[in-house]
This record gives sequence, structure tokens and C-alpha cells, in this order.
Amino acid sequence: MIYYFSGTGNSLHVARHLADALGERLSPMVTPGATQDEAIGLVFPIYAWGIPQVVEAFIRRGPLQTAPKGSYIYAVMTCGDDMGYADKELDKALQSAMGRKFDAVFSVQMPNVYVCLPGFDVDSSKVCKEKYAREEKVVKEVAASVKARETVRRFKRGVFPWTKTYVIRPLFNRYLLTDKYFQVDVSRCIACGRCRKSCPVGNIIIDEVPKWQAHCAGCLACYHACPYHAINFGKMTQKKGQYNLMKQLYANP
Repeated sequence: MIYYFSGTGNSLHVARHLADALGERLSPMVTPGATQDEAIGLVFPIYAWGIPQVVEAFIRRGPLQTAPKGSYIYAVMTCGDDMGYADKELDKALQSAMGRKFDAVFSVQMPNVYVCLPGFDVDSSKVCKEKYAREEKVVKEVAASVKARETVRRFKRGVFPWTKTYVIRPLFNRYLLTDKYFQVDVSRCIACGRCRKSCPVGNIIIDEVPKWQAHCAGCLACYHACPYHAINFGKMTQKKGQYNLMKQLYANP
């Protein structure tokens, strides 16, 4: 079984490729199915050089708790560039929940989707294509390691990982992991509902315009899914790009 969490589509893209390579089933972390498989994978994105709260909650209260003793448990984390000490946060969560660490941890670079701070924007089409090409190669390597039940850590930690995970990340979670800054341009919004459908945690309702319900995962799926760029995160994203892979993925389940 491969459990995944995905907002903009990157992690779902990787999870599908990995499931095909391993002949495994997929299950979303937000509505997980039970498993008695001997190999269990988690695929999810890195948020601010750490693991999303959805993933941490899944590890602490999800079906891993009833997994067969001795199961091979591995994680594949998608990131735009690097992951800091996200692996340590991941192991800490599983150690607390089950008294063990992950058998294997991997990272896969995918196109950047975070656009809410100065200097952050989506990748160009050229960079996206390059990352997609590398993803196919990396996922094959991950699948081979999983089949062989290797105990391995292969990821890109990046520069200043401690500062990113343990200084910047807490500030990000405190001040920017919120939906209160989302704004809707009513001159552009047609209440099509794509933002609501794209939200992986059901945080949006449509009441003439989208309205957020204060349990945001911080994935920005709503921003990227809007066909009219009617949704913005404050003023930061008004002139930023959008990432379109998710539209293809969710149109072809």
C-alpha cells in the first residue's frame, strides 16, 4: 500500500509512478484505507523544510498503527529544491507513534509551487520538463530499493538545513500556515468550484465566492487550480505564476 498526500499534484504524480512500478495500491492519507501489507509507503510534499501537519497526524493516528509487525515502512518526499531536516522530523513522528524509525527515506525534486513570499515563484516550463525527466529516473531507483527492502537514506538536504527546519519553519508555521490571507477577486471569480474540489482537506465552501474554513493545510491547491487567477494570498501572489499539473492529474484519475 502507498499512502499519499498531495495538493498541487506533484506527490500524486510520484505516487502513481511508484505504484505502477511496484504493483501497489494507492490510498489518500486524508481518508486512508486499512492495510496488512508487508511494505507500506508514504508519499507527500515537503512544506517549509518539514512534514505537513496532515502527514504527522496520519503517522500518529492512521493505519500504520495496525500494520503487521516487521513491516517495511518507507517515505518518498517531494520538494522543489531541498528538504532540510524533514527526515528527522519524520522519524521523530514515527518513533513517537510506533517506537521505530523509517526503514528508508527518499526525496524527489519536482516543480516549485510555493509562491507566497518574495523570491518564490513557479518554475519555468523548461525547468519543469527537466524535473519531470529526472523524476522518472529517481522513482525507478526508489522502486528498486523498495523491492530489495533496502535500509537507505537518499535525499537532498540542502544548505543550512538546521536553520531552515528549526528556525525558519517554526516562524512559517506560526505566521504563514493560515488561510486568513486568501482573497478573492470578485470581478474574476465565477464560483466554478474548482478551488473547493482541489482542496485535499475540504477547507473551502462556495458561498457566492470561495470561503475558507480555518483548517488550511498550506498546499496552495486552491490558488493554482483557479482558471481565472481570482484567488490570491494577500498581495504576494498577484503577479506570480500558477502550476497546472494538478488539473491534468485530477481530470484523469
